[in-house]
Amino acid sequence: MLSCDDTKSTKDANQITLVTFCSLLAISQQLNVLSLLLTIIALCFGMMASWWIGSLLFTICCLVAFLFGLISKYYALRIEFDKKLFDYLIINVDRLPNSLTELDNALLKFNLIKSCQLPVRSISERQKGTIKLLKKQIIWLFLQILLLIGTLMSGIIHFN
Repeated sequence: MLSCDDTKSTKDANQITLVTFCSLLAISQQLNVLSLLLTIIALCFGMMASWWIGSLLFTICCLVAFLFGLISKYYALRIEFDKKLFDYLIINVDRLPNSLTELDNALLKFNLIKSCQLPVRSISERQKGTIKLLKKQIIWLFLQILLLIGTLMSGIIHFN
């Protein structure tokens, strides 16, 4: 029978879980790059459409796609901020309860969380919140892609 230290295995599991979670959050950066590229394309095509083509609908669709890209960028920034906080927690996993309290105090000091929230949120609750942000980023990117594809298709159909 193997003997194991439960405290050490819990610490390792928490650290492995946090590292895995941060790796998942790194995907947000690639999504951000794609959205940024689409946002720049939407802006360029929107300006070209308004200046040379004169299509108001095409210009409006490109403007909306540009705005979707800005919203996606907002979520990417929030996720990157959370990722840096989780990176800090990985380094300080041995004193996790104290780190969470210090983290909440710092966030409260900078008015990044409301004082009426739970006194100390668990890692699981924090991860769920960040996953919600990632899902919202993906949704806005998906909407941006759909709008640009629809705009492109309608432009091709309109000009043929």
